[in-house]
Amino acid sequence: MADVTKLSECAMQIVTYAGCAKSSYMQALQEAKKGNWDQVEPRIKEGEQFYRQAHEQHGEILLKEVNTLEPQITLLMSHAEDQIMSAELVRVLVEELIEIYTNQKNQKGE
Repeated sequence: MADVTKLSECAMQIVTYAGCAKSSYMQALQEAKKGNWDQVEPRIKEGEQFYRQAHEQHGEILLKEVNTLEPQITLLMSHAEDQIMSAELVRVLVEELIEIYTNQKNQKGE
């Protein structure tokens, strides 16, 4: 049987790391909008580090499930997986928007 307490702790770590990743990506976008180009890449990299931590926690749970053949699903884990997916989506969209801002800046000759 799955250790619900341990599973819940891992799920909360995933939610936390994914949320921090999304916040960092959005901060990067805000810096791009303000024209603070030197702050964009550090925020993206920070978001990637948080995302990587969420992904590693998720991988540990998946590995445990494969090794024990016990489903590791709870409502909280489902929420955690949703947060990972949304963090990835936010990253992709933010990078696209930053590229648009960069192109606009280059066209204006700034």
